[in-house]
Amino acid sequence: MQEKLSLKWNIIRFDRNTLNKSIEEVIDARFENGEFMLNTSIKDLHDPYLLIDMGKAVARIKTAKENWERIIIFWDYDVDWVTSTSILMHFFKKMWMQASYRIPHRVKDGYGMKNYFMDELASIWVDLVITVDCWTRDIEVVKYAKTLWIDIIITDHHAVPDVIPEEAIAVINPKRPDCNYLYKNLAWAWVAFKLMQALANEFMPEEEAMIYIQESIDIAAIWTVADCMRLTWENRIIVMEWLKQIKKTRSLWIRKLIEDKMNDDLDGDLFWFLIGPRINAAGRMDSAYKAVNLILNNTDSVYQTLSEIEKLNEERKYLTKEFSNDAINKVNKTDNLLFYISPAIEHGIIWIVAGRVTEQFYKPCICLKDEWDTLVASCRSPEYHSIIETLDKYKDYFLRFWWHKQAAWFTISKEKFGEFKTKIINELNKKDFSKYKKELKVDKVIRLEELWFSFLSKVNKYKPFGIWNEKPLFLVENLSPEKIDFIWNGRDHLRFTTKHWFKIFAFYMWDYYEEIKRSKKNVSLVFDLSEDTWNGNKNLMLKVVDIILEK
Repeated sequence: MQEKLSLKWNIIRFDRNTLNKSIEEVIDARFENGEFMLNTSIKDLHDPYLLIDMGKAVARIKTAKENWERIIIFWDYDVDWVTSTSILMHFFKKMWMQASYRIPHRVKDGYGMKNYFMDELASIWVDLVITVDCWTRDIEVVKYAKTLWIDIIITDHHAVPDVIPEEAIAVINPKRPDCNYLYKNLAWAWVAFKLMQALANEFMPEEEAMIYIQESIDIAAIWTVADCMRLTWENRIIVMEWLKQIKKTRSLWIRKLIEDKMNDDLDGDLFWFLIGPRINAAGRMDSAYKAVNLILNNTDSVYQTLSEIEKLNEERKYLTKEFSNDAINKVNKTDNLLFYISPAIEHGIIWIVAGRVTEQFYKPCICLKDEWDTLVASCRSPEYHSIIETLDKYKDYFLRFWWHKQAAWFTISKEKFGEFKTKIINELNKKDFSKYKKELKVDKVIRLEELWFSFLSKVNKYKPFGIWNEKPLFLVENLSPEKIDFIWNGRDHLRFTTKHWFKIFAFYMWDYYEEIKRSKKNVSLVFDLSEDTWNGNKNLMLKVVDIILEK
């Protein structure tokens, strides 16, 4: 296996012998369990009752329906909670149940449940609370809810602690050690979907339930991709099924978003770049209520909501770019832990900026918003280091501290921040992070003369692509472009012009333009393949994921 140094990733690994192998040989070897991925359907979904406590949850919700009890879905404000709540709310409305939802405030309330929420819900005579994507760890709050005669059903997909809330009616989580569900990596919206599936089978005739379930997969599919969940097994099935029917969707807002893509061969990128960011923008820049209204409202008024969300998304993109550039320029690059503080940064983009800095320097980053006497932080880390374990040693400094995967959040007083920052930087600077490199593996080295649409069709049989089922990557070496310039108005994207007929775009790689021009050398490009449709004409598009400057 050979390697080269690149601009974006640190190391590109590839086997030049793949030049002599056919595309079929290389691609088929790339994917394991290919037969399962190619020959599955919605009929292969597992029984929702394999999830432990599902029967208890269905029975309690059935009682609530029969007694006209008030149900509240409790969640936070990002796209996973938006989609999960929408799945359940749509079903409860169809069943004429007395259900609503409660969204905390991103700044005032933060993540997780608080006792004062229970006081508020008790004051309006709520009988049952269904949580989405949270509460497996919130033992004390569940105990408090019980004293107020509020029943709790917890649905979650995060790692499960040693002790779970015994006072809850049900704790539905595929990661519970005592849960026999066959697939442990369900996206959260998928957990909500499984609850809805069980309820539909309970409350509807068999044929009606099957039709309703089939028509409801779009919302769960959106978050399966947008949350970077593994596109394997059931996650993959639901995305495949939705892509089959998306062009016939009854959701007016989705039809509006894809109206200029009806002739395209749609893939998982549709979620990641088109749908997911817009749903997220509502909660990050304004209110997540807008996003729920977008999904649940299927009248013409939804177009106004979509227009408002579109503006919020443009604002999010602009601010993310501005603050990311500022952070990349200002962090102390010699430290192993990078800090960026701003009083002007929006709460909704702190974590995105931290992620961009981490991606740029391949080091953990803590991005903070200065709020007078306190600092609100979002932390990101590469996979080689657990920022959560590190921060846990300093949790006595924090006013609040919570975490998820390779990410964490905390608030800290300014009085304690200086001492905390010095100690944690000193600790991490003792570690050798330089030995860790971002590596990208290429599937096949090719010549541009080989490329044609038949090449793409051989790749696309393994769609949809996503986490654990990534697009195959190709390497073309020692290319001398006729021209390198910017495309569109924002100067965010690069275009490589060659003598060949297809398009070569490098999206969001504008910051490498000057370096490429200064080098005056040939380039090697790592790319994946897509189809581009413009004015009714289809072209093969090479989407560059990394650039190598030849010596």
